[in-house]
Amino acid sequence: MDHRGILDLLRLHWLSVLFVTMIGGGLGYGYTVLATPEYTAETELFVAVSTSENTGELAQGSNYSQQQARNYSAVATREIVLQPVINSLNLDTTVEALKKRVSTSVPLNTSLISITVRDTSAERGAATANAIATSLSNSVQKLIPKLPDNTYPLQLKTVQSAAVPSVPSSPNTMLAVALGLLGGLVAAFAIVAVREYINAKVRTAEQIKAATGASLLGSIVYDRSASSAPMALRANKLSPRAEEFRQLRTNLRFLQADTDHKVFLLTSSIPGEGKSATAANLAATIAASGASVCLVEADLRRPSLGGILDLEGGVGFTTLLAGEAELDDVLQPWGTDGLRVLLSGEIPPNPSELLGSSRAEEILLAIRERFDVTIIDSPPVIPVTDATILARLFGGAILIVGAKKVEMRELRKAVDRMTVVDAPILGTVLNLAPTSVMGRYRLKYTSNPAQTIPARSARRDASPLLVSPAPSPIPLGAGSSDLHRPTPEKPRVEAR
Repeated sequence: MDHRGILDLLRLHWLSVLFVTMIGGGLGYGYTVLATPEYTAETELFVAVSTSENTGELAQGSNYSQQQARNYSAVATREIVLQPVINSLNLDTTVEALKKRVSTSVPLNTSLISITVRDTSAERGAATANAIATSLSNSVQKLIPKLPDNTYPLQLKTVQSAAVPSVPSSPNTMLAVALGLLGGLVAAFAIVAVREYINAKVRTAEQIKAATGASLLGSIVYDRSASSAPMALRANKLSPRAEEFRQLRTNLRFLQADTDHKVFLLTSSIPGEGKSATAANLAATIAASGASVCLVEADLRRPSLGGILDLEGGVGFTTLLAGEAELDDVLQPWGTDGLRVLLSGEIPPNPSELLGSSRAEEILLAIRERFDVTIIDSPPVIPVTDATILARLFGGAILIVGAKKVEMRELRKAVDRMTVVDAPILGTVLNLAPTSVMGRYRLKYTSNPAQTIPARSARRDASPLLVSPAPSPIPLGAGSSDLHRPTPEKPRVEAR
């Protein structure tokens, strides 16, 4: 994952990252509140060497004292020094326990020994540090022999006694909170990364491209009003969502370019990605361009086009499969652009067998020859095999991908199932996409058309610009001989 992917991940989950980071900071602060404060007392000793006034001996004595300072700093934490301290102060501890609270150091190129003691009591810590300095001085006299004049070659002299500290040295509140925030941030990113790896939701076109390898034909923005008004052209022909379907219609011109009668099979990975609503809106948008269009509901398990288009679904595809009616008997008109709709009809007990039958193939091929464009709404790929049967028949399918609905592993699984049956994915559509995918300028241009139309034009109710978008000069899928051919009107006959 590159830095851009990391930033996108943090941007998408910023609330979770902030929450976990603040928890980390809170835990750091809680530690400072609950932890027992410790105080640090420090004393310093100087190693003095008895030498003559000779310059050479002074230099040698200085080197000797520095070497002995390093040696005696190690002796300061040994039993010979610490046990007398415990005895003199009546400390309720052992040499090993006291050793853990004592540290020594020798500054570079000096003869100073720094002794530091940590204790939960400030007074006891200072007293212990001073007692260790005294005990170390006494121990040195036991460890080195006297000179002939009954003096010692070196002495340890206290240059700074330990004072009683007034402020605890630990815990450090600012440091604990900072470390808590940093730990929370790392934990938050780890949680988000693992969650994305296991249950990553598809959100961007780049993710779709990586999973499918197919071109993105269009993005349909999320609209809260779509649940109550699913048909974009009927609800608001100038809305951003309606414009996205027009763009999708334009991009579909490059699919099956050498075929006069086009068939576009729409499917999805799982239910709930907006497949049926996309099929209905796409069919209506293509019909508005002047082409003859038939929308076929091949989802014989959970049909929904009847509710989306507000049509009666008593008869339909299954009626034709049962041989109880002719095609003209069950085709229903919708809108004013000549769109014809073949609903699923009654739900059968064996949908897969029916769709894979020669009768179903015969019906769909007849519809293809009759209309310029056929849009087939098929079931999702993962739950059932119906879509793969139809996709193989018509040379592939268009995969509808619902943003924040389908997981990456589910999308890859759908692609694998299509690949197994040798049914390519002709293109993808990102549905329920965030408004940001439109771009700032395009959103501003399309989101409030009422303010961009002059008042005198708005009063012309019959103006084509206000009634419907300008029709395409060449109907989708029409050949040169079809440019001036009117859309055929099929008489509707009630099912007998």
